[in-house]
Order: sequence, then C-alpha cells, then structure tokens
Amino acid sequence: MLPRKLYAGGRRLRMSRTSSTAFSTNTVQLRYIRPRVWLAGAAGALGCLALGAMPGWGPAKAWALSALAPLVLLIAVAEFGRAGPCGMAELEAACRYDARQRTLARGLLVGVAQLPALAAAVAVTGRLWGALPAALYLLAPYLLAAWLCLRLLETRRGPEGLYACAAACGAVAAARLLLELADLPLYAPRAAAVWGLAALAGAALAIRAGRRLLAAAPAPTERSFAG
Repeated sequence: MLPRKLYAGGRRLRMSRTSSTAFSTNTVQLRYIRPRVWLAGAAGALGCLALGAMPGWGPAKAWALSALAPLVLLIAVAEFGRAGPCGMAELEAACRYDARQRTLARGLLVGVAQLPALAAAVAVTGRLWGALPAALYLLAPYLLAAWLCLRLLETRRGPEGLYACAAACGAVAAARLLLELADLPLYAPRAAAVWGLAALAGAALAIRAGRRLLAAAPAPTERSFAG
C-alpha cells in the first residue's frame, strides 16, 4: 500500500513540476535570447528613423525598406535555430520543458525583438503613403519570406537551414526589387488591395507553417520528467 502512495505522490510532484515549468518557459527563453538580437531590432529602428529624417526622403528611396524587410528575418532564423549549430539540440530535447512551448516562446520573443524595426519602417514610410498602405508594402514581402523560412526550418536543421533561409529571403528581396524595376503602378490606390491580399496570404501561410513546425516538435512524456 505504501509503495502505491509513494508512486502517486511522486507522480503528482512530477506533474506539478511540469506545470510550473510551463509557466516559466517564457522567462527561461527570454534569458536564452542573446542581447544582440534586441540590439539589432533597436539599431534597425534607429536606422529607419535616421533615413526618414534625411533630406530628399521620398517614395523613390522608401521602397528599399520593403525590399530589405525579408532580410531582417535572418537574425530571427539564426537565433531561432541556434541549438543545432551549438550542439545543444539533444540536450534541449531531454530537458523538462515542453519542446512545443519552448519553440513557440522562442519564436514569439524573437519576433517581438523585430517589432521596433518594423514599426519604425512603417512610421517613416507612412508619411509618404499612409500608415495602412505602408504597412502592407512592408509586411507582404516580410510575411512571405517568413512562410518560406518556417517551411524550410521544418525539414532542415543547423547551418543548412540557415543557408536555405538566407537564399529564400534573398529571393523574396530580389523579387521585390524586380517589381520596382518593372515600372508597374505598385502604389496606385487599386494596387493596395493586391498588397493586402499578398500580406494576408503570407500571414495565413506563415501561421500554418508555424503550426506544422510546432506539431513536429516532440511532445512531452511522463518519462521525460522522471528521475
């Protein structure tokens, strides 16, 4: 009878420890993110504000921020998949934290680190095109590149994944450059709807790819917390 009570008590203790670690996942991952990720977001924001304050700032120069937006994702990708190149993937898989919660927390924190740069870019371009169109011009290539990166990270790990994501972001940036050089009415009022559809499609695809990436993470088992 006593061994059964001890087993039940130990099981409740392990489950309570599991629940407590779920609440502390964000805090742990916040310490895991390197300071240079936050500094890069702040530097990007300051750079955008500086460009907007330069003489001669106008649509002829502002479109470059839309082409550069996908490249910002490389900082997130490098940080998001840092465990593999550092040889920590197996250790992370064996730790108490739910891999899905850990992946979600890390992705959200890295995304938050990029918000200042994106917000500053929208602010300086919004004076030219309006806040909503400017946000669409920036987010459409950014979200499409994010979808490609999430899809690539689902099947590739380590340096291979980083190189593949760099190629994908570069391809999206190059496509945005070609659109600008094609002399199309990209900023006409009717074109805003097309940008909006592209941004919505990119967001939907990125969310779906993110869910697939989370589903691919190993689920926690009671054995993982034993010992």
